[in-house]
Amino acid sequence: MSQPLSRSRTSSPPALVVAGLALVVALATSGCRGGSSPGLRGMFPAAQRGSDVDAPESQALLARWMGTPRTDDQVRRVGGLTLRPDGWASKGRETEDQRAAEFEAAEQLYLQGDLDAAEKAFARIARKERPSGIKQFTDALSEIGGLDDFDRRRSPWGMRSLYYLGEIRFKKGNYVGAHDTFEELLKDYPGTPHLDEAVSREFQIAQTWLNQIRPAEDQPPLPWHARFRGGLPLIDTGGHAVAVLEHVRQNDPAGPLADASVKLIADHYSSVGDHETAAFYYDQLISDHPKSPLLHDALMSSVDSKLNAYIGPEYDFTGLAEARNTAKRAMQLFPERLTSTSDDLYHTLDLIADQEAERDYTMGEWYRSAGYVISAEYYFGGIVQKWPRSEWAEKARAQLAELATMPRKETAPSKMMVQPGGNDPFAQGISSGNPGGLGPGSTMGP
Repeated sequence: MSQPLSRSRTSSPPALVVAGLALVVALATSGCRGGSSPGLRGMFPAAQRGSDVDAPESQALLARWMGTPRTDDQVRRVGGLTLRPDGWASKGRETEDQRAAEFEAAEQLYLQGDLDAAEKAFARIARKERPSGIKQFTDALSEIGGLDDFDRRRSPWGMRSLYYLGEIRFKKGNYVGAHDTFEELLKDYPGTPHLDEAVSREFQIAQTWLNQIRPAEDQPPLPWHARFRGGLPLIDTGGHAVAVLEHVRQNDPAGPLADASVKLIADHYSSVGDHETAAFYYDQLISDHPKSPLLHDALMSSVDSKLNAYIGPEYDFTGLAEARNTAKRAMQLFPERLTSTSDDLYHTLDLIADQEAERDYTMGEWYRSAGYVISAEYYFGGIVQKWPRSEWAEKARAQLAELATMPRKETAPSKMMVQPGGNDPFAQGISSGNPGGLGPGSTMGP
């Protein structure tokens, strides 16, 4: 068994392996020549080396990719194809004049009214001029002398093509595509001079989509089949409109449409019944745009949203307290408008006070039912003192008269855990008649 095995190890390789190695060596020595199959040319290296040994196509694959050095220490790129975003093209890049001529031809189509042909032309230019996604690699190559290729992030043709492309899609009613194009423009070219125009178009798109939910009298909504032509999102038109308005705020936070965008978002949430979110956006407009002409409307709408968000006396009272402060702020900031809105604001303050009195009365009833007499008297007495003319004050007086006849019972001491050496505040027991008894707002006695 061992003897044949040793003979197989020392024997020569098969003829097929030898032929394969010879083929690999031939391919490596011949190189990959452009315009023909490297395998066929590698099979006949001697027939072609004498004629094109100095031609650029006879360089090896690595040399063709990197280029050949010249006498002036620059890099000379050689022929071949390269894969661009719009397809395969020659390695030789276009000159500025050629790119300018291509853009002018597309612009002429736009000015002549041929929007379909202009859209295709601008889309082709935008694809070619799109900034490279491999930023670190291009930045590293830009530091090497002779390899400083054209930086497409500084291309005016790509920036202007995206703007024209968004305008064409907006005029054709493809609002979804127009919004995507303007967002790509603002993302790839943050310093574009077309910022105001792009933001204005996005604001109009959001208004058009919000009109589907609350149609205006002078602007009918788009037909249902506009969803299949890019006029409307397929689902959740209101949510997409809010997202577009958020983009308006983010792209131009100090622009003339930032405050109007916040108000449209707040109005949308108020119309669909989400009053807490509406109040949140109204407060953002108040805090972020204190000099906006929409400030008074935002203050009044914030008060209404907080009132509508209040559920009842059993729930949190923070919203009503904030509504009261907002109403007082509106009266301080706009004293000249008190003649027209004073009745509404004073009525709002009375309504908030009535709700607060009802909440205290509900708390007093709970403590009375639980047997905490002093705590119940605290809440009922506060109603009589703060709102003596309200209907809740009359009910509170009746409750106080009944509580005065109720016996005071001793409260059993608690068995709370304290640290070693600590004092248990409940060790001596607490009487329900002690001013330091249990109850909200009271202090703990000795």
